Amino acid sequence: MTVTKANQYNNKMKEGARVLIADDNELMRMVMKGYFRKLIPSSEVFETTNLPDTFELLNREKFDFLLLDINMPRGDSNPNTVRKVHAIQPEIKVCMFTGNDKTTLEKQYTEAGAIAFIQKDEDMGLAIEDALKIAFG
Repeated sequence: MTVTKANQYNNKMKEGARVLIADDNELMRMVMKGYFRKLIPSSEVFETTNLPDTFELLNREKFDFLLLDINMPRGDSNPNTVRKVHAIQPEIKVCMFTGNDKTTLEKQYTEAGAIAFIQKDEDMGLAIEDALKIAFG
């Protein structure tokens, strides 16, 4: 991705956009954090490793984008989780992130309000770029 494209995302988002990555896998958080920093250089990226900590942070801080893993310690995400997130922060863009089979799960999550669904074994860079286009394009 060129710097020009990255700046296009940056220009469409408010200054200091806040992103929360909720995933128990440290490598996945690190990789996705790198994509966010590349695509939206002005973003602030926060991380949680389980669902209770994710909700605790959502109740304390406002975010523009949530990358939410489905299977995490201390609670898995389901379509109702997306609804609960939107009850706390109605404007947040939720993107599901999982190693589970996208074809069997995507529809239920998007119907619940998720804007996109990324399967961890697909081209994650392209997938997060597409999700950001949906969220902020």
